[in-house]
Amino acid sequence: MSRCKIQHASGADLGTTLAGLFGLGDRSLDSLPVASLTCLSDTGLPGNGYLLRADPVHLRADQSSLRLFDSHSFSITQEEADELVAAFNAFYAERGWRLAAPRPQRWYLSLPSDPAITMRAMTAVVGQSIDTCLPQGETAADWHALLNEIQMLFHSHPLNEARESRGEPVINSVWFWGGGELPATVQTKATRVVSDHPLAMGLAQQAGIARMDVPADGGELLGIAGDGLSLLVDDRLEGTTQYGDIESWLDTLRQLEQHWFAPLLAAVSRGELDSLCIYPCNGHYYLTNRKQQRRFWRRDRPFEDLCSHD
Repeated sequence: MSRCKIQHASGADLGTTLAGLFGLGDRSLDSLPVASLTCLSDTGLPGNGYLLRADPVHLRADQSSLRLFDSHSFSITQEEADELVAAFNAFYAERGWRLAAPRPQRWYLSLPSDPAITMRAMTAVVGQSIDTCLPQGETAADWHALLNEIQMLFHSHPLNEARESRGEPVINSVWFWGGGELPATVQTKATRVVSDHPLAMGLAQQAGIARMDVPADGGELLGIAGDGLSLLVDDRLEGTTQYGDIESWLDTLRQLEQHWFAPLLAAVSRGELDSLCIYPCNGHYYLTNRKQQRRFWRRDRPFEDLCSHD
C-alpha cells in the first residue's frame, strides 16, 4: 500500500464503521440495533418490534470466572440449533417468549418492548471474562438470573452430553446483545454492497441498494461491478483479531494485500478506478486516487503499518 491520504473517520470497529457509512451516526456497536438488521438479511423479512440477538456460546470456566467463546471457535449445525431453541421455547412458553434460529450461529429473541438494559456487543466479549460485561440497567438482576437459568437448561440437554462425548465444546449459554428496532431509513453514498457480512447485507437491504457476493479477488470485482460506488465489506480479520491469533491475522492480511489491495491500487493507477478508500476500522480511513499515485517520491508502506497508525 502506498501514497495514501490518511483521514480521521468514526468507527473503531466494523459495526460502528458501517453505522457511520449508512447514516446511523457516531454510535457504538453496543447501541446499534444489530439484531433487527441482521435478521433482515437472514430472513429477508423485517422483524416486528424489539429484537435481541441471543447467540449460542460456549462458556469456559477459567479460575474464578467464565470466558466466552463464540461460533468462530466451534461448529454448530442447524439441527443442533433447532434442538436447543425448541428446548428454550418450551421452557419459557409461559412468558410468551419465542426464540428463532434462522442461521445456526445467529439466534433472535422477540420482546414486546425495550427491556431497559444495556448489553455489550459480542465482539467486545469474545475470549474475555463475562463478569464485567453482563447486562446493566434497571432489570439487570433479572437478566443475570435468566442467563444462569439458561446455562442450567442447556447443560443438562442431551445434545450437549453428545457433544461432550465427542470432545466438542458444549453450547451452554446464549449471549444477549444488539437489541433494538429496525431503523426506518438508512442512507449511504454507495450504489451497491459487496459482502457476505450479515450486518452489511441487512443495511444494504434496508437502504434499498443492490448486494453482490464477494468475488475471488479485486480483478474479478472490477470486471463485474460496473459503474457507481461499490462498498466491499470483508470481515476475515475479525475472528483472528478477537482471539489474538497474530499469525493467522498476518497471513490473512497478506492475502488481502495480494488479492485485493494491490490489484485495486493498480486499477487506480491505470485510471480504471477514480479512487480507492480503505476503512481498517481503527478510527481512520485511507484514501488514494490517480493524482496521488503520481507522487512517486512517497515511500511505500506495508498495509499492516497503516493499520497501526495512531
